[in-house]
Amino acid sequence: MDAASFPTFRPETARVYLQQQLEVVAVEIGESAEALYLQARIRSQLGEKEGAEKLALQSLARDPSRPEVRLFLADLLILQDRMSEAADHLRQALVLRSDLQGAQRRLGMALERMGDPAGARKALETAVRQAPEDATARLVLGRLMLGEGQALEAAQQLERAVQLNPHLSGAFYALSQARTRLGEAEAAREAMECFRQLKQKEMAELDARNTGYDDEGYMRVLAAGFHTETAGLLLRQRQPEHAETHLRQAILVAPAETRAREVLAGLLRVGGRWAEARELCTELVRLQPSLAGHRINLGTLLLQLDEKAAAEEQLKQALELDPQQPVALNNLARLYLGTGRQQPAALELARRLVKVQPIAASYDLLGWALYANGLTHDARVATGRAVELDPTNATYRTRLQRLGSAP
Repeated sequence: MDAASFPTFRPETARVYLQQQLEVVAVEIGESAEALYLQARIRSQLGEKEGAEKLALQSLARDPSRPEVRLFLADLLILQDRMSEAADHLRQALVLRSDLQGAQRRLGMALERMGDPAGARKALETAVRQAPEDATARLVLGRLMLGEGQALEAAQQLERAVQLNPHLSGAFYALSQARTRLGEAEAAREAMECFRQLKQKEMAELDARNTGYDDEGYMRVLAAGFHTETAGLLLRQRQPEHAETHLRQAILVAPAETRAREVLAGLLRVGGRWAEARELCTELVRLQPSLAGHRINLGTLLLQLDEKAAAEEQLKQALELDPQQPVALNNLARLYLGTGRQQPAALELARRLVKVQPIAASYDLLGWALYANGLTHDARVATGRAVELDPTNATYRTRLQRLGSAP
């Protein structure tokens, strides 16, 4: 069953589709730890928590060194109020990777629920230290401090939490409590009013999801993500043809999503299928015109197709969006130098590139641009710097020798 074989992608049909695809993929990519983890995440998103847990445990049995799988399992267990098991997985994940994003925060939440405030506080303080922008960690830490009677310290954490995430309703509620205990009635009232407004908005959004939620859109995104991740696994297994099939299916299932197009365009470029890659890159620019990366990829591809005018336009637009983008600076400067026109513009671009990316290749390009603009001495200096940074590069050394004999 493919995405075009039924008119809608509602949950009932989408689940059948994903179930079938999971069976197909199990044959295509086998039962490696990575493949089992992918299937576990899809099962979880389909609401099949028991099956997801089983697959995740199988993934760990094949490769116990994957901290992200333990983090995933901890999330499943926390939702089931199995805090002790969740904490065990989180501790093991942190042994494998001490800076694993979100692990300390989850451990703190689990320990708090287990009645271990000291352990929870230690974990949460570590979480905030490792990720100062984690609003949720600050919320939980502030709530814990409030429970320990430290209203001032709690208020400081909670104020920072609402600054980081103004939509975090729980932080406003706890902040109102902290301000009340500090005798700041007006500040407490303002925080409570923010809480009430956010809760009303959350309830309205929940009602909208219950009555008119676009389940088809959600399921399409889920299915497309599954196909794209499967393609990534197949590419790592050196199965590009099967990977391409999944990427094209992802595009068919969710035409507005971009990740599958990005991966497929790269795959086609590697295979020298320029015309097909150009079509995808053009579509990506249409879908996300404000992303410099898409315009750079299209511009670079157009250079390979010798469509210089179109390439120039895309690279210039990319630099309007991101003036310090090194690939765009490099490619546009080389385009100007290669065509023998706009040499002053090429020099300006090369100088900007050296500031953004001061590596040997950038200085070599600057040397070329300086020479093209009649600045031979400065060109020798720049090319000499390229040789200093990469003394084993024979091309740079040859150019420096030639500049040494230039008038």
